[in-house]
Amino acid sequence: MSETVVRATEADEPLKKLKQKMDNEQQQASTKKPSQALAIFNLLLIIVLTVAIAAAAYWLWPQWQNMQQQSADTQQLQQRISAQAQQQQNTEQQILNTLSQNQNAQTRQLEQQLTVVERQLNLAQQQVATELQVQIQALRQQVQTKDSAPPRHWLLAETEYLLQLAAKKVWLEYDFATAIALLNTAQEKLIKLEDPSLVLVRQAITEDIEQLSQLSSLDLTQVHLQLQQARKSTLTLPLKQQQTEINTVTKPEVTLKQWRQTLDYYWQQTWRNLFIVRSAVPEDYFSLTNEQQLMLRTSLSQQLLLAQLAALEHNNAVYSEAIQQADNQLQRYFDPAAIAVQQLQQQLQQLLKLDVSRAQPKALRSLGQMQQYQQQLEESGL
Repeated sequence: MSETVVRATEADEPLKKLKQKMDNEQQQASTKKPSQALAIFNLLLIIVLTVAIAAAAYWLWPQWQNMQQQSADTQQLQQRISAQAQQQQNTEQQILNTLSQNQNAQTRQLEQQLTVVERQLNLAQQQVATELQVQIQALRQQVQTKDSAPPRHWLLAETEYLLQLAAKKVWLEYDFATAIALLNTAQEKLIKLEDPSLVLVRQAITEDIEQLSQLSSLDLTQVHLQLQQARKSTLTLPLKQQQTEINTVTKPEVTLKQWRQTLDYYWQQTWRNLFIVRSAVPEDYFSLTNEQQLMLRTSLSQQLLLAQLAALEHNNAVYSEAIQQADNQLQRYFDPAAIAVQQLQQQLQQLLKLDVSRAQPKALRSLGQMQQYQQQLEESGL
């Protein structure tokens, strides 16, 4: 019986080993299933991420290249605009220098012309003075040769000389006031004679006095001095100024995340350099450089100098135009609130009303009548 039990036990031993082996395999299979599923999930996740990264790169890379290209184009455009602005500034500076040199040359030329005119006037005055001295000497000689003549002839000779002197004052010096005084003196001497035969001469003297009284005698020396003083004041007159402030935009940091802000910044900078937008101001307000201020002062002084020359030459059209141009420049470019500017403007308005053209009087009849009367006396032997 014991042998039977032993044999049964030995016969069951392979079954137990096979069952144990199957149990082990089942346990191993149960442990392998979760690990394989995790590996497959990881593999799928990697594949999905790879595909997503590839798709994102395929979509974003052209945009990144486009943004880089636009940024490079913007920088090139900004460099070209800066170069053009610098070139334009250099050109404007050359133009300003050329205009300044031309204005200086014109000013020197006008000053030389003024000097020549003044010299001519001085020479003319000296010639007139010399002629008057010669005539006075001749009159003295005539008086000395007629010492025995009655006082009537002396008065007639003095009257004729006064009439000659009045005619020269009118035609050579255009000094109407002195000519009127000389005619009045001659009239008084004829009144002392109480001679009815002199009525035609006295009537001609009266007509000449009335004619000259109607002509306005302008003091050109006073006009010249006023314009010269106005030229000196142009160096200190205050100009209009208007300073404008331009808003600046801070440059953003160039990063991939802020590419829109960066592109917008360069776009705004490009258009801001081309067109500067600011608040509207009156058209007469300017922001002037030192060269431009000097040009404005020189231009105003040049117009006043031209008015001086025109006044000395009795050219009323050029004189009025120069004064009007100077007044326009004064109103447009200089500060109207300054007292000096207001005073100069009032002075220019007064000078503009003057007529510097030379008056053209009619020929004096008194001298001819007096000479005709003297000839009649010589013919009659009186």
